[in-house]
Amino acid sequence: MQRLLSSKIMVIVFLSIVFLIAFGVIRGTIYERQSSYQQVMQEIARDHVNAQTILTPFIMVPVSTSAPCAKDATKVCVSHKQVIISPESITWKNHVDVSDKSFRRGIYRAISYQNQAVISGRFVISEKLLNPSVNEQIDWANASMRIYITDMRGVTSKPLLTINQQKFYFDFSHEGEVNPLGVDYTYIALADLQKKYTTFDFTVSVEMAGTSSLQVLPLGKEMKLSMEANWPHPSFFGDSLPTKNISNTDFTADWKNTYLANRNTQLLAECMATNAESCLQLRQPFNHGSNIGAASKAPENNTFAAGSFGVNFIQAVDIYLMTDRAIKYAALFLVITFGAFFLFEVLKELRIHPMQYALVGAALAVFYGLLLSFSEHVDFALAYGVSSIACISLITFYVSYVLKSVGRSLVLSTILTAMYGTLFVILQSEDFTMMLGSVLVFILLAVMMFLTRHVDWYALGQKTQPE
Repeated sequence: MQRLLSSKIMVIVFLSIVFLIAFGVIRGTIYERQSSYQQVMQEIARDHVNAQTILTPFIMVPVSTSAPCAKDATKVCVSHKQVIISPESITWKNHVDVSDKSFRRGIYRAISYQNQAVISGRFVISEKLLNPSVNEQIDWANASMRIYITDMRGVTSKPLLTINQQKFYFDFSHEGEVNPLGVDYTYIALADLQKKYTTFDFTVSVEMAGTSSLQVLPLGKEMKLSMEANWPHPSFFGDSLPTKNISNTDFTADWKNTYLANRNTQLLAECMATNAESCLQLRQPFNHGSNIGAASKAPENNTFAAGSFGVNFIQAVDIYLMTDRAIKYAALFLVITFGAFFLFEVLKELRIHPMQYALVGAALAVFYGLLLSFSEHVDFALAYGVSSIACISLITFYVSYVLKSVGRSLVLSTILTAMYGTLFVILQSEDFTMMLGSVLVFILLAVMMFLTRHVDWYALGQKTQPE
């Protein structure tokens, strides 16, 4: 008899290992579906428009410097560089219209947006540029204002510049222009700028489309940015986080960071002076467009990288993350269910065949397949409810015959309902996941210990197994 009991325990352990492997296969399917989703999002971004990164408007002025040549002091060598004029102060106001209904492939939907940005500020031309040294030549005829943008396909109309009530339209960059940063930009010529203005206020209106995220690289001495969007699920990232107000339908956010703007201004000045390393640091945030929902970062060992901030527009519920978190508790559910079966078998002297254990385990595994497939089409909470009710009902119906009692099957049904209900609460509570999971394990262990407190485990093997 003792050998029979040991054999049954070994069979249960073997079945548990088999189902743990099955859960691993299901988890692999989750990762595969998640990878497919990310690939589709990247394809939509490639075919439509990427996530957008914007560099604050600035003025670029060509400067030529004459000096004796290093190899032959009797000759004069001329060097060329680009000098930038960053805003003295700048304020951004972004109104973002976000939607997940515009672009869809199969069951996957991309989050896209239309951003109406109004950028206002003040430029001050320094005395050094107004009165250059004898060896310097300032080419004011080729001065221009530039705005660098990740994906120019998203610029729905030419940006509009307003200076002293005069309106000018930006144009798009073309081959042959000086562009050490290597990022697409829109520009407007400001010929003879110093003759017209030395200090002037400006306003730039830009309309652009993008997907997934919007990121800004600030320039200037003082920079403020505000954003309002009709999306209740923002995820802010970058080197500066905003003060924010998030409701069930929208959000507002305000950034103010003078340090990042000044740091980027220095990097841009070095980049335009053909410093390749500075250009690389500034270019990195523009490369995040293909990484949906991720902000680019400079190498960790570089303490003087470009500073940026922005927002990811994310789904309310990441169904793949939630399903993956749910399956982490699959082993616990399996052990508790098999343990309950085993207790009924030894305490009520029932005979439960290993195949019956296997069928109940299969029903537990099917839950995760149902949850994943349903949640790709309907709300996650609804998918979870339908999947858990279906599996609990199936197991309750089946074990009423296995345990030869409706009452016993209802006890098991109550245990499963409590476990699935608790798991749903755990999935919804990101901040208390570890605590709730630990409490769940403790409660289940306490219940098992309470139910078996009077069991003489040595005597079980001496009992005669009923026919």
